[in-house]
Amino acid sequence: MSWRGALPAACWNASEASSIIPVEAESTSDGVFLATHSTIPITQRDQVDSARGGAVVDEHALLRAVQDQPADQPIIPILGKSGTGKSHLVRWLRAHLETKDSTRLIFVPKHRMSLRGILELILEHATGDRADELRAKVATAVDAAADEKTAQLKLRNALAVNIETRGNRSDGSAEEIELRTYLASAGGLPALFGDDVFRSRLLDQNGPIARLVREKVSGKADEDKEDAFGFSADDLNLSVDDVNRAGQAAREVAGALTSEPIFRELAARMINEQLGPSVSEVFGIGGDDLKQILTDVRVEMDKQGLELLVLIEDFSIFQGIQGGLIDAITLISTETQKLCPMRVVMAVTTGYFVNQMPETVYTRTYRVFDLDLPDGIAASFTPARFVSRYLNAVRVGAADLDAAHASDGELPNACEQCPVSAACHASFGEADGYGLFPFNTASLDRAIQSQSSDGSFVARNVLTRVLRPVLHRDQEEINNGRFPSDGFASEFRTGADDRLANIEDQVKLQAPGDDELTQRRVRMVRFWGTGSGAENLAPTIHAAFSVPPVDGLTEVTPDPRVPTPGPTPAPGAAPTPTPQPTAVEPTLVKAVDRWLATQEILQRDRNDLRNIIFNAVRARLGFEDGFGGDSLWGNDKALAPGFEATSVEFNQAKLATAVLPMDRSNAVDMRALRALAWAHHKGSWADVPDGEMLQRLTETRVEHWVSMVGAALLPPERPDEDFELIRLVETLLAISQALGIADAFKSDAASKVRALFAAVPPRPEPDPRTALRALHNLLMNGAGAGSNMTRVGRGQLQQRLLRHASYSQGAGKPLALDLSKVTKAVRSSPTGVSWPKSTPELIKASVSTVEARLASFDALHQEAVNLVPDLSDLGGDLPVVAAELLALVNERGAAGGLPGGINPADLQAAARAVKPGDQRKVETVFAELNRWDQLSTEERYQVLNGDWDEPARRVNVWLKLATQAVRFLENSLGNGAASDVQREYAEARDQLIDELTAMADTIAGAAAPESEPEETA
Repeated sequence: MSWRGALPAACWNASEASSIIPVEAESTSDGVFLATHSTIPITQRDQVDSARGGAVVDEHALLRAVQDQPADQPIIPILGKSGTGKSHLVRWLRAHLETKDSTRLIFVPKHRMSLRGILELILEHATGDRADELRAKVATAVDAAADEKTAQLKLRNALAVNIETRGNRSDGSAEEIELRTYLASAGGLPALFGDDVFRSRLLDQNGPIARLVREKVSGKADEDKEDAFGFSADDLNLSVDDVNRAGQAAREVAGALTSEPIFRELAARMINEQLGPSVSEVFGIGGDDLKQILTDVRVEMDKQGLELLVLIEDFSIFQGIQGGLIDAITLISTETQKLCPMRVVMAVTTGYFVNQMPETVYTRTYRVFDLDLPDGIAASFTPARFVSRYLNAVRVGAADLDAAHASDGELPNACEQCPVSAACHASFGEADGYGLFPFNTASLDRAIQSQSSDGSFVARNVLTRVLRPVLHRDQEEINNGRFPSDGFASEFRTGADDRLANIEDQVKLQAPGDDELTQRRVRMVRFWGTGSGAENLAPTIHAAFSVPPVDGLTEVTPDPRVPTPGPTPAPGAAPTPTPQPTAVEPTLVKAVDRWLATQEILQRDRNDLRNIIFNAVRARLGFEDGFGGDSLWGNDKALAPGFEATSVEFNQAKLATAVLPMDRSNAVDMRALRALAWAHHKGSWADVPDGEMLQRLTETRVEHWVSMVGAALLPPERPDEDFELIRLVETLLAISQALGIADAFKSDAASKVRALFAAVPPRPEPDPRTALRALHNLLMNGAGAGSNMTRVGRGQLQQRLLRHASYSQGAGKPLALDLSKVTKAVRSSPTGVSWPKSTPELIKASVSTVEARLASFDALHQEAVNLVPDLSDLGGDLPVVAAELLALVNERGAAGGLPGGINPADLQAAARAVKPGDQRKVETVFAELNRWDQLSTEERYQVLNGDWDEPARRVNVWLKLATQAVRFLENSLGNGAASDVQREYAEARDQLIDELTAMADTIAGAAAPESEPEETA
């Protein structure tokens, strides 16, 4: 049994929804169309160029205007945005227009009407040889371009030619004239249209060329917009994958169009100017042909004493030949050419009419009927009356509606046969005797509002986005007691975001143990309720949706009557907002409500709410300084709450934080958060609504939060079993040694504790040892960053240690370290204890990575060996050897025998740069590196991190210059031709050669061959 007794809960057949609620007015039968027709307000104006004022009329005024239309004002436009009901109005006019016997009616539908079809419609009323000739021409011309691909290519070529030959203009600004000249040149738009690489973009199936050709060959499809096809600036924001294959000119103009929006707008305008003549050339029928056809028809019909009435459902389908149509319409009968009277009613979007029509149309227009009502014009229209007729039609069914229409019977009302109609109408509401179930006025308004981008009423959107989905999709949900469904709430969410957003009201609607029923009850009250909070609705509404009322809640029944015209928006007009209850909640309370309803929250509100939670929890943690004194957390910036995602963090170091997630789906958390916002605003619980109950709930939740944070931040209760602390101390000491921190190599515990947090000795910039720098970077920074961090570094491990051994944390130096606890861990010999289960996997994996990297020294050792020279064969102190070599160079220079490539100044500067002690440091490091296998791990760290990089660099600079100088001198003196001066000093030369040979052997042995450092991983 349902609320309707033995009948199903839903009083319609879902399959009827699709056939009775169409996308377009022409899709339904006459019976269905007339049964669903509603009077809608229209603005009637006498002047085309006036967008203000006018009288609000209905469709009967349009009918009278057509009947009274004078011959010299043959045009009546019906204006409005897409979907506002222009086609519906044209169809209604056709159904009610009583024409004279002498009137010939031509109706031009907007869908599936090709160019050939349009012309043949007009030629139906033409007779004689001339008419036969025109029919043959139309068939031949249009059929020649019936293949869409061929027509697309022809239209592209025609556009290129017409732009190049007709694109220039002498009017406009100097800048526009110059830009037009470039775009119309052979290297401008014509080059782009003719380029094979850009062809795919220009002929895209969703682009203007393909859509325009498709319309002319096959007519507009149901999904096509009412606006005329044409190029927009966005269509010319071109990019292709293989631009390098494009021609130079095409690349240049495409680049210019992409970089300059104003350039694109002018180019689109120039292309659209040539669309008309180009379409005429491609299809062989142009505006002049259409004008001639219509003129011949009018001449023929005048001879027969007939008149012509043309109803055009969408004027934009005449794009390309519209000029000929306008000329034919506005052509006046003369003594030499008698024409029959011709009247035209055209549905056209406002933008197309204003921007594309010539001035002659304005002067020959009789009345303008506009479905977009200007601001300030009141209209007798309510969405409920509009919708109720469709609801009734779906209940009755298309077959019965057509039968009633065929028999000229009254429109059936399904509600008259329903056993619960009285109760249904009293609870859900009705309009003109047709029930609004499953809607009421509140839910209908909210659903309509959710589907409107600018607040206006668009008939097509109401029918296809509100009525049809609900009647088709939700019939089964209603019959099976699952309505209002989650699909209904999701689809129309934005229309009711501000309704029942208060979590306390939602809690009052809970059905304990039945979350599905709770959610349906909340949706029902949110959409069908008054908007004043948790409430029981009329018993009939609860029964219809199988949602039991809540004991103890007040029953509030929304007014089921259809609102009187005025505040409800007319089609195309922005609605007057429905009065809302006065909001008394503080800003942060409303922020929580908005977050729950829309998943959106302002950053400042998020921060304020986190601070409230942070302070509430911190105040109950009872920290001290670790020595029995007051807490040091009060002004510690490192412990300010974090603001990432939807959580409250108690430390800014990501891996060392206690985090409280604020989950929207956790009702208890959200109630406590909202209650804290109330208490924060009021200063006490006494003035908070339901304060006593909310205080108990909040205190319980805060204590839970305190336990979570305390478990993460407070030291363990049994420090002797803190195995994680022991492992962290071992790891951090090893890292400190690998970083070269001096205290890490000392034996006393105090120095080692200092080493855990000591600063890292600086490395030279640029660092000659890339492998060592890479190791240091890994140890300091880990791998990755933020949410993508895969390994933590020294800083995060320090923070993790402080979590176990400190009540507070500082930036580098701990503020209150438990020295005895850390000292005990330092003094313990390596234990190899396992990690506790509570240790995060990232910490474990990071320590394993550090241990593995510290166990491998091969790359670091080889890198150091490559940088340290062997000075064992130098034969003395470096300053002495350097002075002897410089004296020899200077002597040869004075004798005029110094070979090229030796710069005494550079050699002297390099020798002076070597500092006292450099040679000893280099020799010591070289010796340590030579006995590497005999060194302990700590000794290896000390060698690798020693301060020898600069001494080695200075010695290497001198050694390289000295070796080069000796080699040049040896070659010069040993191989040069004898001269008179040399012969005179032959004895001295021989002696000098012997000395140089000995020195060269010494230096050459000292200079180890330089090799490139191995690339480190």
